[in-house]
Amino acid sequence: MSTAVTTAARTPPEQDDLEAVLMRLRRAIDRETEPLYHRKDAGETDALPVLGRIALLVLELGFTIAEEGGIDSREIERAVSAAYGLPTG
Repeated sequence: MSTAVTTAARTPPEQDDLEAVLMRLRRAIDRETEPLYHRKDAGETDALPVLGRIALLVLELGFTIAEEGGIDSREIERAVSAAYGLPTG
């Protein structure tokens, strides 16, 4: 990996770019979940576990990002873990 790529990966998005970053994340999630919503709405129950797995991954990533961003979300994380019978970290 080049030094420029490594440096870019460690550089936070500029304030002006933050909205672009958030939009890319929203679009990526929409792109992956929209077909599943359509399947679910059509009565295909096999989409439900997939949506659930994606939801839990997004929550996990959110907790990690929150922690790295200085947000204490431990109580929320414990509540989510308890609600879904997941181990706490």
